[in-house]
Parts: sequence; C-alpha cells; structure tokens
Amino acid sequence: MLIKNLFERDIFRPINGVVKADQLDDSSVWQELDEFVITRELDQHFRKFISWYLEAVEQGKNPDPTGKMGIWISGYFGSGKSHFLKVLSYLLRNRTHTNKAESKQAVEFFESKVKDHMLFADIKKAVVANTDVILFNIDSKADHRTGRDLILRVFLKVLNELQGYSGDHPHIAHMERHLEEKGKLKAFQDAYRKHSGEDWVTVRDAYEFNQDEVVKALGETLGQSEAATIRWIEGAEANFPLTVENFCKWVKEYLDSKGPQHRIVFLIDEVGQFIGNDSHLMLNLQTITEELGTICRRRAWVVVTSQEDMDAVLGDMSKAKKQDFSKIQGRFFPPLSLSSANVDEVIQSRLLAKLADVKDELEGVFKKRGDILKSQLTFKNCTMTFRQFKDGEDFVKNY
Repeated sequence: MLIKNLFERDIFRPINGVVKADQLDDSSVWQELDEFVITRELDQHFRKFISWYLEAVEQGKNPDPTGKMGIWISGYFGSGKSHFLKVLSYLLRNRTHTNKAESKQAVEFFESKVKDHMLFADIKKAVVANTDVILFNIDSKADHRTGRDLILRVFLKVLNELQGYSGDHPHIAHMERHLEEKGKLKAFQDAYRKHSGEDWVTVRDAYEFNQDEVVKALGETLGQSEAATIRWIEGAEANFPLTVENFCKWVKEYLDSKGPQHRIVFLIDEVGQFIGNDSHLMLNLQTITEELGTICRRRAWVVVTSQEDMDAVLGDMSKAKKQDFSKIQGRFFPPLSLSSANVDEVIQSRLLAKLADVKDELEGVFKKRGDILKSQLTFKNCTMTFRQFKDGEDFVKNY
C-alpha cells in the first residue's frame, strides 16, 4: 500500500497557508468550509457566538438598545482567527456553494463537524435570520488619507458597496442614495445613458471627466436648473456630511427597508494592527459601535479580529485615555481568545484523516510494531524527546 492512498483527502492538493478575507473564489471557499476543524477550543467559541447572536435574534421586534453587539476575536498569527471569522461569515450568509458537481449550503458542512445536536440546531436557527454579511480586511479597504475618521470612512465604503452605490466616492453615493429615496435613481441612470451613451455604474468613478453629462442627467431627473446642479456638484465633496450619526442613520434606514427582522454584520479582519497605538482610531471604532448599538438596536453587529485582545490594545494607552474607552467594552462581549493549543486536532482531521478501510490495517501494524516504535522514540542523554503513541487509535490518527 502507498502512503498517498491512506488519506481521505488528496495529499497533493494546494492548501492556503494564510486565510485571506478577500479570497472568495469557489474552490477556496469550498476548501475553507470543508476542511474547517472545530477543535475543543473552537467548540466553546462557537457556542458563545451562537448563543449571543440568537439572543438578539429572538428578541424580535423589541431588541434591547443597551445590549452588546460587538465581538472581539484575538489570537496570534497562525491561531486561526481569520479562518474562524470567514467561516462565521459563510455561516451567517448560508449561501449554496458548488465544487465540481456537488452543491451544499454553508450550514450543511457543519452537520458532521458539530457532534452536539442541540448546538447544530441552534446554528441552523441562527442562520435562518435575514442577514447581510460584510467581510473585509480593514487595511485593504482604507484609502491613503489619514485622520480620526479613517475607520468611519471604511465602514461607509463597505455599506455603500453593499447597497450598490459608489464605494470610492461617498458624496456620489450620497447623491445616489438621495435619488433612490425619491424613486428616481433608475430615471437618472437612463438619462445619463441617453446623454453620454455609457452605463452610469460603469463610469461613475470618473464622474469628474463627464460633468456635463452628469449635470444634464441630474437636472433632467430632478427638474432643477443647470446652474443649481453645477453648484451642487462642485460643492458635493466639500459639503458631504460624514459623521458617525449619519452613517448609523443610513444603516438603520437600510435595515428598515429590508424589514424589521433584517440584520447586518460587519466582520473586520486585523483591526488591532490597523489601530496600533492610535487612540483616535480606537475612539472612532468605539463611537461607531456605540452609535450602531443605540440607533440600530442590536440589528447591526461588529465582529473584529486582532492579534491582541481589547484590554491589551487599551493597555498601551495612558491611564487617563483608558478610562475614555469604557463605552467600547460595554458594547463588546467577553473576547474570544484563540490559541494554537489544539493544532494537533487540526492536523489529524484536516491533513491526516485516514480512509475507513485502512484504519484496521494500521492498528494491526501498531500491534506488531508498537514496542519497537516505543524504543525507537526513546532517547537517552539527548535533549530531543518524542511523545509516545498512547495506543493503536492514536497511532492511526498521527501516522
């Protein structure tokens, strides 16, 4: 028998060494769901997350406006926090994924992974809720500008992209939002196509080069003079009202348009590294989570990953500043801290899982050669030591 024929999965398959938030091609998503291992540690984190999320879902039409809606996932590089975050995003979306001729909903991947039937029932209950999920690496979404509202600009960008508005130009997205509220966005797009011959969504990021066509289309759609339209366009960027309160109001309006049970979850990878020691950015994140919680009443959630837990990020700041950040801790549940303690479980399940018909044969090998292996793994007068195989089952798992 050849070693390559012992395993459930092809040992020559490509495996991503690093899970990336924006890598969403079909084969990567399928592999991340199929090969995700719920270790003893992750089992506890899943239970906490699902219970917290279900509590808010089951509050229905009267969620607690003072309740928590933020989750901080911490862990050093290689602990699996980005993989955990992505899997949460797949679960909450619960889309159907296809690989070759096979199709599965995200939650179906977990039927064999979750041994506790009650927990699996709770997971299925949680993913039934109408939820929009926005997963992103904050550093890749941020622009080159600096300032204390940098995180707010990223939040607004991903919200605008979700709604189909311009992501790179928030003042243009604001115009599109205004037109849609009046029921005239489609009429504007048609008018723009008539005057320019081009699709608005395709060329809107280059609006400055097509101002004449924009002026004509906007004036025609809203029935206002050319002079008034030009004044608005020239002052749109400078006069754009970028505030946390306005952002949260737009999130609530979007949720209300989708129905009273609709939710939105912002999943942000590597926020701790992005913030660093910049207290302004931490304050910006605090204000956003605080206002989202108050205005959206637990229908908007913020889930972040960081190499440090929240206390460590705050601990880098002065004592006076630490007291200023009590509100953010009030909005976040106790942090979910990932370690590499159960890496052996991941290796055994993801890489070394054996086919059922070879397990008995391997156990037979251990019965014959177990004593020999034990002596070969024992060294004297040497700093190197190897852990002994406990029994035949342990040998099969690790071979």
